Amino acid sequence: MHRRLHASAERVFAAFVEPSKLEQWFVVPGYHTPADRMRVDARPSGRLDAVMISDANGSEIPFGFAYAEVDPPRRVALRFQEPQELVTVTLSDAPDGVDLTYEFVSWPGPTDQDASRRGVDDMLDLIAAGIQRGTI
Repeated sequence: MHRRLHASAERVFAAFVEPSKLEQWFVVPGYHTPADRMRVDARPSGRLDAVMISDANGSEIPFGFAYAEVDPPRRVALRFQEPQELVTVTLSDAPDGVDLTYEFVSWPGPTDQDASRRGVDDMLDLIAAGIQRGTI
């Protein structure tokens, strides 16, 4: 997937490594992911460990991933274990900001590719909204 974002590569890269930025977009509907419940070690073989909290009843879903690659401010790769997934984000300069390329590979592949794509679109929309607000 590709998205043009109206910000510097440094600002967009921060969305993948800083808790105050991650909490704005690393969510699913009906949950929030508070920055103060994240532990981030953004380096190759480092990890992010966090919790999503239900807006309805406060139940918690712990989750995490490993940073497979960290090359500020151009590239970051996130490796998830269950299911096995690798997300690679590449940032390249564009005339009015940065072009973000989001590559997603999973083993096995998602059962509903359209839903998976919509989920990524929603998260990228949240990053774009944070950029527009000035919070990312």
